[in-house]
Amino acid sequence: MRLRGQSRWCAYCLAAGLLAWSALPFAAAGGEHSEGDAQPGLRMAISETVAGEVNENDLRIAIKTWAETVARQTGVRIEPELCTTAQLLQRIRNHQVDAFSLNILEFMRVSSYADREIVVDEAELPDGSEYLLLVHQSSGIQSLADLRGRTLLLYENTRTCLARIWLEILLGSAHLGTVDTFFGRLESNPKLSRVVLPVFFRHADACLATRRGYKTMCELNPQLAKQLHILAASPKLLTTFTAFHKDSPAESKRRFLAAITDLNKTVAGRQALMLFGSTRLVQTDVAALRTALDLLHAYDRLKGKAPAAGQ
Repeated sequence: MRLRGQSRWCAYCLAAGLLAWSALPFAAAGGEHSEGDAQPGLRMAISETVAGEVNENDLRIAIKTWAETVARQTGVRIEPELCTTAQLLQRIRNHQVDAFSLNILEFMRVSSYADREIVVDEAELPDGSEYLLLVHQSSGIQSLADLRGRTLLLYENTRTCLARIWLEILLGSAHLGTVDTFFGRLESNPKLSRVVLPVFFRHADACLATRRGYKTMCELNPQLAKQLHILAASPKLLTTFTAFHKDSPAESKRRFLAAITDLNKTVAGRQALMLFGSTRLVQTDVAALRTALDLLHAYDRLKGKAPAAGQ
């Protein structure tokens, strides 16, 4: 997890924003608390995969600072831990955490340990993010098959963990082979502009971006929408969220969920949400993950790892 071409301020924003998922919702529950008001703590595991391109040491310091602040304000003891995927899965399976922030690929491996409630960015509802396969209007590329042997730039982001899987299904369904054998060159970049602009300037053949990110770029530069063409669009997919262990303490979980709808009503809460690029965090049901899980099951079937429906 190294900071690649991002400012220290961006790193801080991402780190602090991450804690908005885990700790700050408790701050909306009330003001300063005395030691005598202390409530049971919440053990929170945070996957490195949802932290983005943030320096690990900076992230750990930010997590610790926010957790201490919340404890002083609410009396709720937060025990956050930044984990690799292997560590995260082990702690969930060993019942060592009460809640966990993770991506859908990790969740699928421990879904049997999770409760039905999840916490998401309201902007991601009802369905999540879309991936777009973009080409230049003047490239002559009119179908997926026309991309054989071409260059593809991939946007690497916390919400694009299913992008390559979607591409594999897209190619497999058209009997065009795999991503590695079909495209001539693949490159990933965490900066959206370095993925989209090379296609705009005809330095690359195609790119994969998120619809939300591409829309923002088009608002800043309307020429993008005029010159680029959407060759394919994915289903809407919810890929990053916070879930609860099915054995998490009922009172800690209740306080967390009760505070979510009020987080945007406090100054501290609004600041945290702004850092995360959100206006509100909300509770929803795991049913919101259905499309993403269906995509993963389709990928398993494509790779021969699971029987198709009805077989």
